[in-house]
Amino acid sequence: MQLRTMAALILLAPTFPALSQDVQRIDISGAAAAQRRDDTAGASIVSRDELLRHGDRSLADALRRVPGLTVTDDGGGKGSGISMRGLGKGYTSVLLNGAPLPPGFSIDALTPAMIERVEIIRTASSELSAQGIAGTINILLRRQAARAGNKARQEARLGLDRVDGVVAPSGSWQWSGSSDDMDWSLSGAQTRTVQRESSADVESAEDGAGVPRLLRHDLTATDNRARSTTVSPRVTWKRPGGTLAWQGFVNLAERTDGYRADETMLLGPATAYPDNGSSLAIRGVMLRSEVTWRQQLTDHVKGQARIALQHYPRRSDFDFFVTERGQPGAQGTRGPLVRQVRSDIRESTLSASGKVEIAAAPGHSVTVGWDGEVVGRSQSRVEHDLALGSLLDDRYRGRIGRAALFVQDEWTMSDRWSLSAGLRGEVLRTMAMPLGGAEVVQRSAVVSPLVQSLYQWSPTRRLRAGLSRTYKTPVMGELIPRRYTIDNGNSQTNPDIEGNPNLRPELAWGLDAALEQDIGADGAVSASVYQRWIGDVNVPLLLEDHGRWVRTPANQGRALSWGMAVEFKAALSARWTVRANAARDQSRVAAVPGPDNRLARQKPRSAGAGFDFRYADGLTLGADLTWQDGGWTRESAAYTFLAAPVRKLDVVAAWRLDSETGLRISGANLLRRDAVSGAIYRDSSGARRLSERTRDHATLRISLEHRW
Repeated sequence: MQLRTMAALILLAPTFPALSQDVQRIDISGAAAAQRRDDTAGASIVSRDELLRHGDRSLADALRRVPGLTVTDDGGGKGSGISMRGLGKGYTSVLLNGAPLPPGFSIDALTPAMIERVEIIRTASSELSAQGIAGTINILLRRQAARAGNKARQEARLGLDRVDGVVAPSGSWQWSGSSDDMDWSLSGAQTRTVQRESSADVESAEDGAGVPRLLRHDLTATDNRARSTTVSPRVTWKRPGGTLAWQGFVNLAERTDGYRADETMLLGPATAYPDNGSSLAIRGVMLRSEVTWRQQLTDHVKGQARIALQHYPRRSDFDFFVTERGQPGAQGTRGPLVRQVRSDIRESTLSASGKVEIAAAPGHSVTVGWDGEVVGRSQSRVEHDLALGSLLDDRYRGRIGRAALFVQDEWTMSDRWSLSAGLRGEVLRTMAMPLGGAEVVQRSAVVSPLVQSLYQWSPTRRLRAGLSRTYKTPVMGELIPRRYTIDNGNSQTNPDIEGNPNLRPELAWGLDAALEQDIGADGAVSASVYQRWIGDVNVPLLLEDHGRWVRTPANQGRALSWGMAVEFKAALSARWTVRANAARDQSRVAAVPGPDNRLARQKPRSAGAGFDFRYADGLTLGADLTWQDGGWTRESAAYTFLAAPVRKLDVVAAWRLDSETGLRISGANLLRRDAVSGAIYRDSSGARRLSERTRDHATLRISLEHRW
C-alpha cells in the first residue's frame, strides 16, 4: 500500500498547477563549480540546495546519493557512518567546521537545513589533518542568510517520513540577521526516527569430514527509535580588516533499540537462550563552542586563529532477557532478566589552530601554521550477570594528544600551470589505562610531504595530480582493552570484541590523478585514478580465549589499495539535467591469503545515475538510482564474510508554490531489495556458516518549507 501511494503521488506530480515563475536551483552553483576549476586540489562542493533536494530527514540520507561516498548503518545503536573510496569509515577523515567529529557521534543527528555545504577533498592538504587516507569530508554548519534590503529573515521546514506504516516527523528553523557591525543566526532542528527490521538467519556447521553437526534457524525483529534536538547559534562581529566569530553547537540525542529472536534447532545443541531479547537505551549530549578570528594584518599578510572546546558525555543501559515464545516472527513476551550492563563515557576535546598567509608575489602565496588537540576519555562499564551471579566493573581512562606544524606554498607558474607544495609534521601520543593497572603509551611521529599540481590545456580542460603522506590513528574505543561479550551463541561468526592498547597508526603514501572537462556552465565529465601504499594496516584477529571466541584489532603489515572513478553531469536543455558516475575500488592485504583479501568493508564497485526535469515553471521532477556492490572479503586464512549489495531508487517532485514557499514529495528506496549477508569460518576441524536475510522498506517523505 505504501509503495502504491508513493508512485501515485509522483506520477500525479505533472497535474499540479505551476504556481510560480521562481524555480529553485537544485544543482551546484556556478560559483562553486568555478571554485573547483581554479583550486589546485579540486575539492568537490555539495551545495546547500543539493542537500535539500530530496527533503531528507538527516544529512546521512542526503549524502547517500553523492558520487564517491558510501553511507552505511553501523548497527548497535551507533547510527550511520560515512566513507570514501569504498573503504571503511576509519580511513576517511570526517570534520565539522574543520575539526574532527568525535567517535560515536552520528551524522544522523545533523539535518541538511543546518548545513551550509559539504566539501569532499580526495587529496590531502597540509592545512588539514593528514588523517584521511581515503580522503576528507568537511561539513560546514550554516551561517547567516540575511538578504539585501532586509535586516532579518526566518526559514522553517516541516517534514514527515512514513516507513513500514510508522510516521516520523521532523522540523528545522533558522533566524538570521545583520547590522553594521554584527551578523547573527540561530538554527534549530528536531527529528524523530523509527526503523523496524526483521531478518531470517541460518547458521550451520560441519566437522572436518564434511558431516553436518549443526543447523539452526533464527527469526529476529528489531525496533529502533531515535530522537534528536540540535541548536546552533552563531555571532560574527565585524571589525576593520577582519572578523571575530563564535559558533555554538548543542545536540541532545537518545535512542532505544528493542530486539527479539526466536530460535529453531534442526540439528545439534541449542544455544543457552533459544528465545531471547534485549533493550538498549542510549542518551547523550554533544556541546561544542568555537571562536574564530580572521584579520588582514598588512596589505600582503592575513592571519587566522581558532580555538574550540567540545564535551560529549553519553550513557547506555542494556538489558538482556529470556522471552516467552508467542506467535512466529520473534514476537515473544519479556521473561526473566539474564544480564544488565550500565555504561558511562565522558569525552572532552580541546583543539586550537592558527595560520598566517603571506602573498609573497602576484600568483604566489605561502601559508605557515600549526594545530593540535587533546582528547580525554573516561569510561565505566558495570556488567551484572544474574545467571552466573557475577559482577564485572571495568573503568578506564584514555588520552590522545596531537600537535602539528605545517607550511603550504601555492604558486601559479603560468596561465596554465599551478603548483601546491606542503610539508606537515605531526606528533601523536595515545594512552590507555585500566583502573588499578599500568598505563600503555604509544608515541609516533609523521612527516607528511604533499605536492599537488594543476595543468590546464584550455579554460575547459585540466589535469590534476598529487602525492601525499597520510595516516589513520586508532580511535579510543579500539585502544581500551575492555571486552564486549556476546549475550548468546558466542562462536567464530559471532565473537566477543576487545580493544588493543598496543595498536599503532596506519601510515600511507598516496598518488592521485584526475582529468576533467567542463560541459557548459555547471556540467563536467571527469576520470580519476588513485593508489595507496599502507603500512601497519589494522586487520582484526579472531582468537579463542578460554572457550570463547574474541575479535581484536591488530597491526598486520602492508596493504595496497587502488581504484578509478568517472563522473558525468550536463544540462541537455533548459529542462533536462542528467548525471552518472561509476567507480572501481580494489585492495590487497599482504598478510591475508587471497582471493578476496581486501581491506575490511570495502565496496569494490559502485555506480549511479539520475536526472532532473523541469516540467513547468515552479515544478521539477527528479530521480536517482544508486548501486554499491558487496561480495566476499577474506579477513584471515580461516574467516571470510559476505557484505550485502545496495540498490536504491529515489524519486522527488518539488513545487515552488510562491517565491518563499516550497513543497516536496519524495520516495526513497523504492526497490526495497532485501539485504543478504553472511560469514564462513573454516579450519582443519570443520566449517561454520552464517547467512542473514534482512527485509528492507521504502520511505515516503513530504516536506514543506517557507521563508519570511
